[in-house]
Amino acid sequence: MTDGRRVAVTGIGIVSSLGPTREETWEGLVEGRCGIREVTLFDTTGYRSHQAAELSDYRPADRFTARERRLLSRTDQIAVLAAGEALSDAGLDVALDREIPRERVGVVIGAGTADLFRNEDFYSDVLKRGLRRARLTQVFNHFSSTPVDAVASRFELTGIKACLASACSSSTVAIGYAADAIRAGQIDAALTGGSDTLCRLTMSGFDGLRLVDVEPCRPFDASRRGMNIGEGAAVLVLEELGAARARGAHVYAELAGYGIACEAYHPTSPEPEGRAVATALRAALNSAGVDPDEVDHVSTHGTGTLHNDKAEARGLLAAFGERIRRVPVNAIKSMVGHCLGAAGAVEAAALALTIDRGVIPPTIHHEKTDPDCPLDVVPNESRVTRVTCAVSTSLAFGGNNSALVMRRV
Repeated sequence: MTDGRRVAVTGIGIVSSLGPTREETWEGLVEGRCGIREVTLFDTTGYRSHQAAELSDYRPADRFTARERRLLSRTDQIAVLAAGEALSDAGLDVALDREIPRERVGVVIGAGTADLFRNEDFYSDVLKRGLRRARLTQVFNHFSSTPVDAVASRFELTGIKACLASACSSSTVAIGYAADAIRAGQIDAALTGGSDTLCRLTMSGFDGLRLVDVEPCRPFDASRRGMNIGEGAAVLVLEELGAARARGAHVYAELAGYGIACEAYHPTSPEPEGRAVATALRAALNSAGVDPDEVDHVSTHGTGTLHNDKAEARGLLAAFGERIRRVPVNAIKSMVGHCLGAAGAVEAAALALTIDRGVIPPTIHHEKTDPDCPLDVVPNESRVTRVTCAVSTSLAFGGNNSALVMRRV
């Protein structure tokens, strides 16, 4: 961390299964609504589970021209929508050029499936009708970095541009990297987060691993049976704190630090003792200059799978000691599903709102906490409480673990 340059969250944009805006999503989280439902985007015949957290009230035809819908993938589109909302929320749509040069604004977004949904349609067309009849526009945005390009191009931002890909921790790492770039003075502000959408390959992959619940997931519950895939986008505006205050921006929270650790254990199974989870947490706390006793809330990765929840709970216990049993934790994947490459960003956005508004969204479908996960899970109803310092965790395939620390300013 570079001394003297603190990083503030000044804008938030979210598109999720609970709604196409920040406030609709936040309202759904606080009310404990479930965005997990039957999939309509593609045929799930043959899948073990037919449920996912599909986008709600998306309406791309109302937001993009026909040409834009051909050029931009579903993942690109919701990244642009979330970025536009975040820019407006931060007042940067007005401040750009006048107060902050566009070349001093970066775009750093975590990667997901990009346009894999249309790529699947293209491949199907090739098999059925031949290469000459398949639509090439379905593979134009094959690369996972296209949401970064779409956002930077849409808002003419010419600062650093980067795509981070570390599976389900991608957007958490992206947020940390963007904060580092601000602290280092490389840029003055950043649009950062993640965007990811449903596709057949992702759903069938998790289905094949038997990690998907046939009902809405129940993180940390004794009866949990797996996760639900989700889709969505969340973009945060990060700025140097002093500059944000000088221009009168609303500060949701300070992004105080982040940490990364790799388990190097197994491609899909978590290391059972949560050692790397604890390492990532300690690195994040050290980066932020925060003592573990200062943390009064944890937004967990909380997928609802048997082994992941248990390993995460053990990692939290190792990092925070017995005190973690009294620190309120939640898992919003019970409402918005596991948004994969965007999961960390959606949870970071919710955490910034939690700190700003003093409400911890619940973990729904929660009846009895698993004794192997001895945590103070906030069950079914929101908890109104002042949160001064909080942590968000993201745990990914390949053991790519990361954590963010946010606190009130």
